[in-house]
Amino acid sequence: MNPVRADHISPLDMFKIGVGPSSSHTVGPMVAALEFRKIVSELLGKLPAKSAHQYTIKVELYGSLSATGSGHQTDGAVCGGLWGYSPKESMPDEIWSATEKLKKNPILPFAELGDKVKVRFHPDEDLVWAAWTMDGKPLPHPNTMRFLLKEGENTIKELIILSVGGGFVEPVDPITWERQPAGSSTTIYDLPYPYNSGKEFVDQCNKHKMAPWQIVVENQKVCGLSEQKLREELSKILAVFDSCVERGLSTEGILPGGLNVKRRAKALHEQMLAGTKVTVYSSPAGLKPSVYAIAVNEENAAGGRVVTAPTNGSSGLIPAVFRTLQESHKLSQETLQNGLIVASVVGALVKVHASISGAEVGCQGEVGTSCAMAAAGAVAMLGGSADQVEQAAEIGIEHHLGMTCDPIKGLVQVPCIERNAMGAVKALNAAELALACDGSHLISLDRSLEVMKQTGLDMNQKYKETATGGLALG
Repeated sequence: MNPVRADHISPLDMFKIGVGPSSSHTVGPMVAALEFRKIVSELLGKLPAKSAHQYTIKVELYGSLSATGSGHQTDGAVCGGLWGYSPKESMPDEIWSATEKLKKNPILPFAELGDKVKVRFHPDEDLVWAAWTMDGKPLPHPNTMRFLLKEGENTIKELIILSVGGGFVEPVDPITWERQPAGSSTTIYDLPYPYNSGKEFVDQCNKHKMAPWQIVVENQKVCGLSEQKLREELSKILAVFDSCVERGLSTEGILPGGLNVKRRAKALHEQMLAGTKVTVYSSPAGLKPSVYAIAVNEENAAGGRVVTAPTNGSSGLIPAVFRTLQESHKLSQETLQNGLIVASVVGALVKVHASISGAEVGCQGEVGTSCAMAAAGAVAMLGGSADQVEQAAEIGIEHHLGMTCDPIKGLVQVPCIERNAMGAVKALNAAELALACDGSHLISLDRSLEVMKQTGLDMNQKYKETATGGLALG
């Protein structure tokens, strides 16, 4: 197993197009279910033909997935993935229709297996909301799933897989429980500009007198991703950012889930445009970043099309910051792409040295990471140095250390939506502070990530996406 390195994680790994409301509790389980479906198809396709034979898939959801999965639509995501829907390629309405289809007729569509082989999965009977131990052992991760293909009482295939945040999944050996880190490659590339820490990244930029994004572009070329292809995909991501903001600004109503949370982005935006909002203090951006962040996160909470940035719970922050700066500074598409590339470096460093999973380290790993990513990207887009990029990212992380993940009823609504709005303002402030300085500062980004990881380990589990502590208790 190769250890994952930050310089091997692509910007397209950190920014994934998917559906709400959660990257770890919705997108990850859907990706895992889709992967198990492929395994089942390949396995049964190789078995000797049997007449009218039926198999059953059982799914066990453990830990935080069990504690808050119903609010995150984890069961619907599993149904969608087993049906064959993709979080990136399939439409949200299509994905969420799979549950009712399977309740009416619990036979999964496997056209490639023919009519005689049937694979059964009924959401109410074959999905188990389990506990915090598996087979009497502690879980390898708070978001653990087990997929079983059964023939009668016999298990034909078992897959233990972890949802580790941001839509990343990691398979686990069912015997040794050894993890295959998400984002790791079976190939170790000899990169022209290697880095696995914030300091190493800044040193590469300064040593070679290259823009921060160009370091990533050149490394990705060696990994097989051309600059043209990278920018084409980043353009698609920016388009989803924009469409998500627009949908959020034009949609009213009550968010699903039972909390009766009213959408606010449309009304706030109208007040902002009309100049009727209450002005508390003079700010160049005004209410814009907050409104844009709320718009995206309301779309996420409704199960709409969003981008993990780096997670769904923090999906509104970067789009809000980038749109605000694009409007105020008339930034080009290429400049916005460069910002995403630089932001992805910070996300990759957090992923490797701490975590982007709220169930693992709390909201500091989600909104905190997104704030640092947005701040770094903003500095890069506005012409800052590599040292200033690193400083902005550190400020973003430092001032989210210790933030809990305690959404009410496990829904990505309260306090998640407003946390994105506050994080967007912090990101812009961090960028402004860094650009006003020379990049020298006492605490490094690398040190902040060490503290983030240790803080997450020390944090009580009830404050990490279990809906059993903090604000989740009402």
